Amino acid sequence: TERMDKSLHLFILCLQLDWVSSKQHVNQSHEALSVREGDGLVLNCSYTDSAIYFLQWFRQYPGKGLTSLLLIQANQGEQISGRIKASLDKSSRNSVFYIAASQPSDSATYFCAVRHSA
Repeated sequence: TERMDKSLHLFILCLQLDWVSSKQHVNQSHEALSVREGDGLVLNCSYTDSAIYFLQWFRQYPGKGLTSLLLIQANQGEQISGRIKASLDKSSRNSVFYIAASQPSDSATYFCAVRHSA
């Protein structure tokens, strides 16, 4: 039998949750990413204003609503939930999102969002 190469297709978009009026810009590293099942994957999110209250990562399956995965407050370095880890570096205005041992259920759209300090 032929062995099929399984790959996951992740679509990454940008979302800014606009709780306060600002000129904040949020950028993510990829528009689309394919990885082999079982491999780890890394996404990056950068933002322009260092005065943030928190950064949040979301997942969305086709036709479904957003699901919050991790929320990192400005004074925290990282958050971990199962196979998912996210770090926040305020000095470089960047967040790194990592999924270990990717699975077919990880195939989705991922968003990062920031909230400003009041």
